[in-house]
Amino acid sequence: MKYSARQRAVAAALRKAREAAGLSQRQLSERLKQPPNWIQRIESLERRVDVAEFITIAKAVGADPAELFREALSG
Repeated sequence: MKYSARQRAVAAALRKAREAAGLSQRQLSERLKQPPNWIQRIESLERRVDVAEFITIAKAVGADPAELFREALSG
């Protein structure tokens, strides 16, 4: 399946923010009360993330959702 550059940029921004927070995929999934592979599926483009989820993930890693979204848009 081919993914748009925008989808890849969103996943990359989320991954970068998670890593900057020093969290593993499993730790972030636990923090968000999601299945263990939930973040892995987002970061590997197996699952799209909606706006509400994007905001929730950004806040969970201590990032400003608006700044993180701007980063994804510029990526």
